[in-house]
Amino acid sequence: MKTPYQLTPMHAWHMQNGAQTSLIDGWIRVLAYGDSQAEIKAGTVDVGICDVSPLSKIEVQGQRSVEVLREVSEVAMPDVGGCASFTLKDPAMPAYVARLTPQKFVVLAGAGLRQQLYRRLADAVRGHGCVHATDVTSAYAALQLIGPMSASLLKKLGSAAIDQIQVDHCVQTTTARVWSLLIHHEVRQGKGWLLLVSRDFGQYVWESMFVAGQNLGIRPFGMLAAQTLTGMEEIDVAAL
Repeated sequence: MKTPYQLTPMHAWHMQNGAQTSLIDGWIRVLAYGDSQAEIKAGTVDVGICDVSPLSKIEVQGQRSVEVLREVSEVAMPDVGGCASFTLKDPAMPAYVARLTPQKFVVLAGAGLRQQLYRRLADAVRGHGCVHATDVTSAYAALQLIGPMSASLLKKLGSAAIDQIQVDHCVQTTTARVWSLLIHHEVRQGKGWLLLVSRDFGQYVWESMFVAGQNLGIRPFGMLAAQTLTGMEEIDVAAL
């Protein structure tokens, strides 16, 4: 009997473009597109893009959301539009949180921590009244952009004030005319951008990136190149 697996919204595109894949944490992931060194170069010199849709995504929202997240992590929550790394206690789980509104957060972690993270947060909200934890991992596609031309690419596709978004900050905006959550964060090779969009529009936004990035040296990269570009064993290991 074959092991069940999940596909990202961009899976068909990957297969049509020479992706080498592997089953990791229940998802078919791209390891490379044939030349990891060229992928690393693009992410260092121009702009590299990676499908990180398997990233665990849990929404926590409600009047006592701040209290719940502070309780499970013992870390002060960022202001609206801010992001922060933190570790959930018992057991320790590295994660990253983005604050969208005064009462709404998105908690991100590695794909392999999805069930564990959701159970921990779901348990934490019980007894706290009007606060809820919702697993939205499969509701959103996630795109990782790395490289000095990343900001130029984002400017071509949206109206957000890219140059004014500081590291560890996020903004709700539109990218290729689609609602998106854009997060600016540090990676080994400099600064990166994480883009969340509705799963239904994942392939459309992904393909729009390549159309807009034709003159910017855009190239897709897989998990092998991500180890070098991000300094992580997996690109979606929690502490973005």
